[in-house]
Amino acid sequence: MTLSPSESRARSRRGTRAHWSAAVAAFVTLLALVGAPTSATASAVAEPVSATQGRTAATPDPTPTPSDTPTLSGEVALRLAPIGGGVVAPGQSLTASVTVDNGTELPTAGAEAVLSVGLEALPNRAALDAWLGGTDGATVQEAGGAQVEPVASGARQTVAVTVAADDAVLAGKAPGVYPVAARVAGPEGELEARSVIVVPDPAATAAVAAVVPITAPALSGGLLTADELSTLTAPGGDLDAQLTGVEGTAAILAIDPAIPASIRVLGDSAPEQAVEWLDRLLSLPNSRFATQFGDADVATQLRAGLTVPLQPTSLLSYMDADDFAPGDDEPVEDGTDDSAGANGPSGAPSGQASTPGAGTATPGAGSATPSATPSAPVDPSAPVYPDLAELLSIGNAREAVYWPAGDTVAPDTVAGLAPLGTESSPALTLVPSDRTAAGSGGAAVPARGDAGGAGVLVYDSRLSDALQTASLLDDAVLRGAELATASAELAFAKADAPGAALMVAFDRSSARSYVALDTAIAAALEAPGVTALSLPGLIAVPPTTTELVSLTDDEAALEAERAGATSALIDDEARIGRFSSIMDDPQLLTGPERAELLQLLGVSWLATPAARTLAVTEHRTATEETLASVEMLPPSTTQLISADSALRPWVRNDLPWPVNLELRAAPDDVRLDVQEVTAFSVPAGSNARVEIPVQARLGNGEVQVDLQLRSPTLEPIGQTQSVEVVVSAEWESIGLIVLAAFVGLFLVIGVIRTVRRLHRRKAADAAGGAA
Repeated sequence: MTLSPSESRARSRRGTRAHWSAAVAAFVTLLALVGAPTSATASAVAEPVSATQGRTAATPDPTPTPSDTPTLSGEVALRLAPIGGGVVAPGQSLTASVTVDNGTELPTAGAEAVLSVGLEALPNRAALDAWLGGTDGATVQEAGGAQVEPVASGARQTVAVTVAADDAVLAGKAPGVYPVAARVAGPEGELEARSVIVVPDPAATAAVAAVVPITAPALSGGLLTADELSTLTAPGGDLDAQLTGVEGTAAILAIDPAIPASIRVLGDSAPEQAVEWLDRLLSLPNSRFATQFGDADVATQLRAGLTVPLQPTSLLSYMDADDFAPGDDEPVEDGTDDSAGANGPSGAPSGQASTPGAGTATPGAGSATPSATPSAPVDPSAPVYPDLAELLSIGNAREAVYWPAGDTVAPDTVAGLAPLGTESSPALTLVPSDRTAAGSGGAAVPARGDAGGAGVLVYDSRLSDALQTASLLDDAVLRGAELATASAELAFAKADAPGAALMVAFDRSSARSYVALDTAIAAALEAPGVTALSLPGLIAVPPTTTELVSLTDDEAALEAERAGATSALIDDEARIGRFSSIMDDPQLLTGPERAELLQLLGVSWLATPAARTLAVTEHRTATEETLASVEMLPPSTTQLISADSALRPWVRNDLPWPVNLELRAAPDDVRLDVQEVTAFSVPAGSNARVEIPVQARLGNGEVQVDLQLRSPTLEPIGQTQSVEVVVSAEWESIGLIVLAAFVGLFLVIGVIRTVRRLHRRKAADAAGGAA
């Protein structure tokens, strides 16, 4: 049987994960033999301690962030990373990598790396924090060692230390989480690094769901460009890494619908590798749901006064007619996950009706109810555009699932989203466990919950953070330190919530390799005693009562600031909506505005608040420029010397589309009659002169005429302009009267003379006859 490329990759990775521990062990051993340096990107980092101190008195940094290239930090650091995610099954040997990072200007002397293993298991997560934080002096016993050769300045060396399965420190260990430590003699004393190993309990089982986002980096534009898509979907690109990392796993996908929309709006001009990426996404069997468009944060939208999260209205302006020739359109494929299909297919993002724009709320906006994209044209030669639902489709998805940013979730968030579901798809909100009363102290919380009648999916904050950190590390050996911590967190979570379904969520990120992501997912879903859950399987779990905690004062202040910025963006969009009424098709302007607004509300922006503030400022500046793109140029004073004339102001249109306008004129004096409304059109990117008929009445003087541009729906466009009209039309009237008087006088004189001449002629004729 011939396998598809995605199936081949998935099968290959499943085989890779099945032998992951052995492969890493061999790699570590090879590094130890050749003394090759490795890039240090994770693990417990030790600080120098005095030679007179005990072996457990060091204070290591539990969350270091070493760079890929060693730098001269002025000290020597020690790092410890158990392989295989720190899981050591009964009868299995323990192998750990010990890395010496020389940040001094002098080479280190050769020394022995000694690995010690704890005699007693750590009782809970608090003890785990104390051990990794260096504040707990747990009893450990030396179990093995390896010689570390001298390390040059700015270099690092890794050695493998192995403890045999039948060693007394491992043999017969009861299930639990055990501390491990590595020590090496340094130039200023003994160095120590700490980690943990997990001896799994065969009787401890759990069903675990893992949510992985498929999102793009933070954007200020409405959609990804063709060049951005080419980069992101190319081999090694961020989107390619995300998709490759989840292929072959049971992860639940949270997909930003703006990504497939960015590909589909390009039609025939879409990059080939982007089209292939979309085909791979749609063919995956993973259960899935859609984030808001642009992964916009729903919590901030609700706090900005909305009752329904914003949705895209139209993407027609992003499409080129040449890319959608008749017959080129193809049906959108759906995923093939049968279990996801039980919830009903959805071509629209979560919480949205299948009809484009349904449920959108934009207070005061002229586009509160989005326009549907054009239907198939009657003209067979006209382009055929996909509708909004086709553009946004992510495959067979569960509707009404919301994933706000973790630090924005509060009771009001869940309560506000609860009414947005349907009877067949009740609303569900993803919530971190540290936002619940039970999990605020670090305890595990069942994944399926009910918060005052609102459905929630609770992901374990501590376990998710450890897996998130591991997924961002490229070094395969040192990544094991974070994976070991994640294994310990998972073991404690199973103990805290026995028999309950658990959930982990990887935060949004565009900087991880597919290997790191794949390995981190495997650590959660393929750990001993774990059964992977799909989204429908998780939803089917009976919910437990969950109590959410409110925001702290600092968090509330930050959210109020975000909500204020969001309200300003929404107000600007409302202005654009009213302004767009000058166009034949307003959605050409309102569609991009809504798409850009949603992108600016993306969760990814929260990691860089300064950059987000700058992006919002630039967007608002661009909005003002759009609103000023159609205006009347300031008119000059007009001299009116005839009774019937016209005012001729200029109107500028910088938009790439023609506009329809009305010019309303209002004089402040009765000496001038002005046509009140003049309708006209201005072609795209041009200026047009408008002629307003005026008529002067008897009398001279200055008259001010106020001119205001309006749309056909009477929305004001630009500022009111005033023009001074000097009326001198009375002299013309007087001249006409005088001329008419003279003409009348001459006519009267002519008539009199003619009559008198006739009388004289009759008199002469009568006299001649008498003679």
